[in-house]
Amino acid sequence: MSLYTIDQISKITGLSKLLIRTWENRYNLFSPERTQTNIRLYSNENLVKALNVKLLKEKGYKISKISLLSRDEIIEIVNSMTDNDALFETKQIHALIESGLTFNEPLFNQIFEESLENNEIIHVYKNIILPALNKIGFLWLTNNISASQEHFLSQLIKKKIYASIDGLNKNLTSDAECWLLFLPEGEYHEIGLLIAHLILTQNNKRVLNLGPSLPVDSLDVLSTYYSIDKILFFVVTRNSVARLNDTIIHLKSCFKNAQIYCVAHSKEVNIDDQDNVTLINTIEQFQAILI
Repeated sequence: MSLYTIDQISKITGLSKLLIRTWENRYNLFSPERTQTNIRLYSNENLVKALNVKLLKEKGYKISKISLLSRDEIIEIVNSMTDNDALFETKQIHALIESGLTFNEPLFNQIFEESLENNEIIHVYKNIILPALNKIGFLWLTNNISASQEHFLSQLIKKKIYASIDGLNKNLTSDAECWLLFLPEGEYHEIGLLIAHLILTQNNKRVLNLGPSLPVDSLDVLSTYYSIDKILFFVVTRNSVARLNDTIIHLKSCFKNAQIYCVAHSKEVNIDDQDNVTLINTIEQFQAILI
């Protein structure tokens, strides 16, 4: 069972540590375990309850009233929120986190289907999936969720994106622009790459997606079979950032006329001196390229 410190609960929920301790002492709202040195440790159930309490507070409920509600009553109020509610997407983010922490695939499917009822998948990704992954990612980096929980949620998300890609019309003309997508060696988190694949397919581009952790020198043979117009890859890890210039040089040698796009968020990434290479930081920037 995963256990979280009060600092981690605070960072995930946005509730201050002082508030969490006050509600715990005054209203018995949470029931953390205690280490021998009296450090509070909170369970998955505590984390989910804290997320739901935060949501009810944002809806205007007073903490004195919330403290009188049972766990089931809190869940019932949260679940009654519809997509007309301003906090609906926050509710979906919290529920998506819960589905990952508790290996609850039916809950994940319910969230995904509800979210898609009145929104495109790209909107769902930007406003629900990505914020949930960012919070899950914090827990994963601090070793407070297991790799199995993180992988469980990632695999479910990837399955949904693959299904969306497969559901699109692929009757492309022979002169359709051809994009090469890949993650450099050592990069494994491919959800962003799949979203790019989806956006390109929606915009009638041919996509050759070679997936995660691809040794760049294995691309040498590709130019024999494909005429690549544009290349998109992601740089996240420090090793990828350190090898970035070498990666770009190799891509230019293989695909001399291709425009190269690098998705990166690290402040260490600098490609100002690289011709024909564009740095992308957001989905909106990427979509603007296709207009």
